[in-house]
Amino acid sequence: MSEKSAARRGNPPQNTLLQPDDKVKLKPVLGIRPGVYLSILYSIALLVILFFLLIFPGIHKPGSLIILKTEPAGAALRVDGVYMGTSGDKIFVPKGTHTLEAVIPGFENESAVIEIPGRVFGSLLFPRRFEAAFTLKTADPAAVFSQAAADYAGWSFAGEPTAVWQIPLSLSEGAYRAGPENDPMTREILRSASRFTVTRAALRDLIRAKMMIDNSGLSPSPATLAGSVSDILSFLSENKSGALWLADLLPPESGAIVKKSGWYESSNNVTYAQKTQDIPNARRITVERLNFIYIESGHAGFAEPYPYSADIKSFYICENPVPEAVYQEFLKENPSWNDEQRSIFPPDLPGTKGASPSWFAAQAFCQWLTKRLPSSMVNMEVRLPDEDEWEYAAISGVPDMRITNWEWCADPFVPLPFIKTGSKAKMAVGSPEYTLRGRPLNNPETRTSLPPGETSPFVTFRPVITEK
Repeated sequence: MSEKSAARRGNPPQNTLLQPDDKVKLKPVLGIRPGVYLSILYSIALLVILFFLLIFPGIHKPGSLIILKTEPAGAALRVDGVYMGTSGDKIFVPKGTHTLEAVIPGFENESAVIEIPGRVFGSLLFPRRFEAAFTLKTADPAAVFSQAAADYAGWSFAGEPTAVWQIPLSLSEGAYRAGPENDPMTREILRSASRFTVTRAALRDLIRAKMMIDNSGLSPSPATLAGSVSDILSFLSENKSGALWLADLLPPESGAIVKKSGWYESSNNVTYAQKTQDIPNARRITVERLNFIYIESGHAGFAEPYPYSADIKSFYICENPVPEAVYQEFLKENPSWNDEQRSIFPPDLPGTKGASPSWFAAQAFCQWLTKRLPSSMVNMEVRLPDEDEWEYAAISGVPDMRITNWEWCADPFVPLPFIKTGSKAKMAVGSPEYTLRGRPLNNPETRTSLPPGETSPFVTFRPVITEK
């Protein structure tokens, strides 16, 4: 085959192929042999790499890694007023004089002016470490614990954790931060927080917090452990509804044991018979076309004594939810609440007639109506009913209390209202949602909740008149 025909077929001519003994030779540069200048180039490249790896970082960004340790743990670190991280983190701080400040909500801030050293050689691979330690103190351990309890309450609305996501141990973390002080208010807040224990994870956190408080943050001894168990049993025995709560909350095997107990049977059969009162006309008043009926404390009739009647004072309650016409009068004088009336729901849905304000708007309406009370009621005020007042009035037989809409109450919503606690502890823990009551009595769907800023066409309210 000729060279031309081989080229046309894409095959190179045989005499153009490199032979095994062919070599590439570098030429000298400025009279310097290749072996010499290549060694110099490789050396320079290696030195540049080592410079940027070992020296340049220390010149460009000198400083140290701060290892922050605080008691209690979890404090935030501010460097010259700027948040940089939390205790346990490795936080880089530039070389020089800086003000380090440890911060935990509810604690007094601790700060120090520190000269932060630096290192030039090897700072990228082997950074200089500098340890800073702070001990923070609080003058009000109960306030610290109440913040944790409020966070615990908020997580109760998130449902049972799964393998994909978990909830923080807010309550036991708060018990640890509150310290060893044996404050009675801390125990009352713990009781108030227990009303949000609706998941197994929350139950574990509650028990852990109880143990920490009982042992002042130390490891439990047999005596303190026995005391904690005794308190828990006493707490359960004083609440008949505790059996229903535990039966649903515990694992199925343990819940089945509770359901077979006499404690569960007795708590499952508590009923309150409704009594219709014969209320004379003298016990009715009208304010701005709203008819109020008088409910006297202790006059409701029940199969068993109503458990909260001793705490309820006599009051007037509106016979019907606030009608749309009256609420519109309030809106005309307070137009800032008009924006709430926009709704994604169609206006002709069944059971949606009437005012549908947020909890805040309902409160504002009550304040507006208070100014319209007759002069003879100067020591009275209009407000939303407490949940106990609402239920007491419903069981007492107030007309039209069995309604299809939900009604706002004054109380922050708690999933377990049968656990009673002091009002101060209630306010300390709070709740991200407020209570709605409605539906037929003796129906498990008589309670629900909404955030106080939300509205719904299925939500209304009826005010009460009480002493200031």
